[in-house]
Amino acid sequence: MQSDDFPSLSKRPYEDVPAIDDTAAPPPPQIAVLPAALKNAVEVAVQQSNVAHQAFLADLPKVKQSVSAARGAAPSSESWVVAQVELSSLEMDRSPSVSALADIDSLYLQRLDQEFSGEDKGAAALIALSRQKIEAQVSAQQSEIDQLKAGIR
Repeated sequence: MQSDDFPSLSKRPYEDVPAIDDTAAPPPPQIAVLPAALKNAVEVAVQQSNVAHQAFLADLPKVKQSVSAARGAAPSSESWVVAQVELSSLEMDRSPSVSALADIDSLYLQRLDQEFSGEDKGAAALIALSRQKIEAQVSAQQSEIDQLKAGIR
């Protein structure tokens, strides 16, 4: 083999420098605060859910007592009927929370569409934080109702 006919296998100077991508776009601006109208709509949904959740929690002990009294009772017996009526009342208490969740879902999806269309990003993430609070309340309410219903079947 001839040694002087081949190029060197040593690193070349440009191999140690990281590549710079001149075509990369800067990150989009992030919204830290919701626009006033959107913020108001989100706050209304959160407040609506909070009020409904407090009503739900206030009625929950009475419903638990009725369900406990109806445990093992025959369907259509007085205690069973009272427990069913109380459960229905509890469902009505949570209705505004479910409605608030639907409202905030709508706001969230509208904002996501706007952000995908090129508007400043970040507002959907802020709405999602409030949505999580409402969703947690609705989930907790549903869990309680499911447990109560299982007690009188």
